[in-house]
Amino acid sequence: MNGNFFNRENLVSNHKEDPAGQDIPTRIARVLREADRIAVTSHVRPDADCIGSGLAISAMLRQMDKDVAFCNTDPAPFPLTRLPGFESIQYRQIYPDPFDVLVLIEGSTEDRNGQKHLDHYRTINIDHHATGGSNADINWVCSGAAAVGELIYELGIKLGVAFTPEIAFNLYAAIASDTGSFKYSNTTYRSLFIASELVRLSGIEPSDVGELLFYSNPLEKVRLIQKVLSTLELTLGGRVCIIRFERNFLSHLTLNDIETEDIVSIARSILGVRMTLFFKEIGEGRFRISLRSKGELNAQQVARRFGGGGHDHAAGFFFEGDLEEARRKVLAVVKEQLS
Repeated sequence: MNGNFFNRENLVSNHKEDPAGQDIPTRIARVLREADRIAVTSHVRPDADCIGSGLAISAMLRQMDKDVAFCNTDPAPFPLTRLPGFESIQYRQIYPDPFDVLVLIEGSTEDRNGQKHLDHYRTINIDHHATGGSNADINWVCSGAAAVGELIYELGIKLGVAFTPEIAFNLYAAIASDTGSFKYSNTTYRSLFIASELVRLSGIEPSDVGELLFYSNPLEKVRLIQKVLSTLELTLGGRVCIIRFERNFLSHLTLNDIETEDIVSIARSILGVRMTLFFKEIGEGRFRISLRSKGELNAQQVARRFGGGGHDHAAGFFFEGDLEEARRKVLAVVKEQLS
């Protein structure tokens, strides 16, 4: 493999050319073609975008006769376990296994992907978060993309692979999830075009993806939603909604902690609410706080004040302290945006 490709250049941008004028996805495609053994990993607490994208690029590389391992540190929640090819995901550390290249899906650092000793490998970071980082050997960070699945689709075009039903279903799921089934403000012409191309090229049924992602909740999940929504309160003139999750909510349920991640989107739908705050207890005096906003309110700006990140209308961060302290400090920052 030509080592010149892995000079640690900063290719982070919202455009598609590196400082030398080379198209970034073309560069990545060339590197992947020259590799034999490739590992793929995605971020901790995985969602449909990173799982669907990871499964899709893994299937693309296998189509090219590459030796591929998709390795994650955290399990994915139901119903993502029903995505095609899901059984191929391994839950383990990649190191010390020998690989020519590591593809990092939305997780360029150890705290984002849970993988140790990444500096032993040549790495490619593909992300659509503005805070996606520049820690890999090649970084393709495009915050204009609604989902990382859009970037994997473009990479598939560069690789010249066939968009089989398995690949198309996973990419459609990735994009549909991060756009809220094409309802969120991050939905673009590009999102809709790629989705339509995936249907045209593979013959998949969009309704099948929608059924899997949005209409497959087990009864226990609905009961958990009921408990969380019972904590709902409106504040700051009805413009901010607060919900919370307590660890004891799972005491009589068989659900995993990670299966609570999407509940915040329900409260977001309330008329007049501009921002929703989800205080999720994950340990003694430790919370994961998810934010969803609408219109001019910027969830990411709030999250960054506490060391977190994400997107303009969907972000999060961790907080150590008691619930009332967290509530008071976060609301103070939100109030600044509302004023």
